[in-house]
Parts: sequence; structure tokens; C-alpha cells
Amino acid sequence: MTSPTRAVAVGMTLPGLVVAFGMVGDTLLYAVLPLYHEEFGVSLAMVGVLLSLNRWIRLLANSGVAAIGDRVGPHTLMVAAAAGSVISTTAYGLFDSAALQMAARILWGVSYAALNLSTLAYAVSDRPNAGKRVGASRAAIGVVQAASLVGGAWIALKVGPQSVFLIFGGLTLVSLIAALLLPRLAAEPAGQKRFRLPVPHRLEVWGVTMGFTGDGVFLLTLAFLMKDSITSVAPVLATAALLALRWLVEITTGPVGGWAGDRFGAACLSVVNGVLLVAGFLLMALDHEVIGALVIVMTRGLFNTLIPVLVVERSHGSVLSSQASYSTWRDFGAAVGPLTAPWLFLNVPQTPLYAALAALLAISAYFCLVRR
Repeated sequence: MTSPTRAVAVGMTLPGLVVAFGMVGDTLLYAVLPLYHEEFGVSLAMVGVLLSLNRWIRLLANSGVAAIGDRVGPHTLMVAAAAGSVISTTAYGLFDSAALQMAARILWGVSYAALNLSTLAYAVSDRPNAGKRVGASRAAIGVVQAASLVGGAWIALKVGPQSVFLIFGGLTLVSLIAALLLPRLAAEPAGQKRFRLPVPHRLEVWGVTMGFTGDGVFLLTLAFLMKDSITSVAPVLATAALLALRWLVEITTGPVGGWAGDRFGAACLSVVNGVLLVAGFLLMALDHEVIGALVIVMTRGLFNTLIPVLVVERSHGSVLSSQASYSTWRDFGAAVGPLTAPWLFLNVPQTPLYAALAALLAISAYFCLVRR
């Protein structure tokens, strides 16, 4: 890995642009696909499969990509991932076949694993300032994601839910250009251990819980809850606006949260944020959908800044392998969540469903964040 001086000179603008524009298609899919699944030629049950498939792929890809990245370096991963992002985003708009949509989601799963891990390598190559650099990167990503969510939802209403992804496929080319312009970081020394899935510890267990509740069940059911709760605007716009709020949180609080994590430690801030996340789910259980959703998306946004710093604080191996371990198990939770969400939403009333999710989060936060 490069020296701190070299890492600071690199900056986080280009890595942030690669991830930001690479993610626009996947981000918009969560707002569009549940409401317009028939236009994509898939059933509601298949929506859960498609939105979880990339996460299942990342269960293997996170550690596999980390092993490759230790040998070839983050720059090569970035370029390959950006190209995969262009192809997968365009494919969402081209095909109305479940099989081809599944292929696009598989490609995106591998691409995002490479984007996520290589961006972290750029950010934490200057470890004393890791929080500030992660926060700055997340803020840059947030600007693009918030704009693309609201803008994409509006475009979908004008040109159709599939055509918007053809437009976004062209927009994703920015990611590839930025990746090609990135400076190179030295590859970390590769270990001699054979590839195997990482063993989950306390932080990884928290990742599973947050992935299942926040990235899984909540995201898949959000569009339907907003359809019943907000009638003054189109449901796709209401959903996109709430999802965009998460990114606006990262724009405004990401750098501050990163600085505070460097200054006071990410562990304490994570506990406070975990309490607020539980409160958001309890509000949803009490039928305060809009307020509860606001709290959930805001706390999820701040966790995306705090957790990478917490991973670095607790890691004993390479940066890539440590982050891959956490990402793998969070992806596992986020993969199970969408698969079960359609059945849960149709068969379990909102109050007991979200109360159970809040209890699960509270227990996990105590054992994984409060206790060390």
C-alpha cells in the first residue's frame, strides 16, 4: 500500500466518481422494479430474487475480489468494475426476460464488490485519516445518488421504467472514464492462505442483522408502504425521494461522522446510531411510516461512514480482506431479506413485522456494538 503522503495526493474525487456513477442503475432499480415489475417481465416474487441476487453473488465475490485485488491492485479492479456497471445498467433497460435480468444482476454483484473494496483501499491507504477520507468519498457518492434517484424516477414517469435505464447506461460511462484516470496504488502483499469464506465475528453478525432488516425487508417493502401512506405524488417519486435522503445524509453528515470517528472512535457513535435505527423500526411498527422511514434511511446513511472505520479499528489483516469479511456477511443478510420480504409483507401485519425487526436489531446492537 502507498505511503500516507502519496495517498493524500491521490485524493478521493476520482474513486468517488467511479462508485457514484457506477451505482446509479442499481440504486434506481430499488425504487422502480417493485412498482413496475410487470414491465420488466418478472413477477413480484422474482423482484425479491433479482434484488437479492447481486448480494448472493457478493458472498463469494467479496473475498474472491479481495484476493485478486491483493495481487493486481485497486486500479485494475476499478476499471473492470466500471465496465461491468455500464453493461449491467444498460441490460436492465434492454431485456424483459427474467433470465437476462438475472445475468445483469450477477454481473453487477461482482462489479460492486470490486468497486466497494478498491474504493476503501484508496480511502484507508492514509489510515490516520481513514474516517475523513471515507466520509468525503461517501459524500461525493451521495450527491450523484440523490440526484439520480429523484431525476431517474421523474424520467421513468416520462419515458417508461425500462427506457430510463438505457439513459442511465450512457450516464454510467462517466464511471469508466474516471476509473481509467485513477492513479495506481501498490498492491498489498498477497497471503499464502487458500480462499475460504470468512468466519463471522461480532461485527459481521451486526452486518447480517442490518443487511436483513435495513437493506433487505425495509427497502423492498418501502415502495408499497409509501404507496399507501403518500398519495399526493407518484409512489415511485415518493420512494425515490426517501431513498435519496439516505444519500443526502451521507453528503451532510458523512464527513462530520468520519471526523468524529477518527477523533472519538467509531464504536461510541455506532452505538448511538444503532439506538436511533431501532427507534426508526419501532416508529414503523406504530404506523408512523414516513417518520420511521426518515429515521431509518438517515441512520443507515451514517452507518455507511462509521462501519468502514470500525472495521479498520478492529482489523488484524489486510484492509481489503477485513472489509471483505464484513461486506460478505452484510450481503448475506441483505440477500435473505429481499427473498423473504414479499412473503412477510403479504402475510405478516406491519406492526408485528416491524416490531420483530426492531427487537432483532436491538439484541444484535447490544451484543455486537455495545459489547466488545
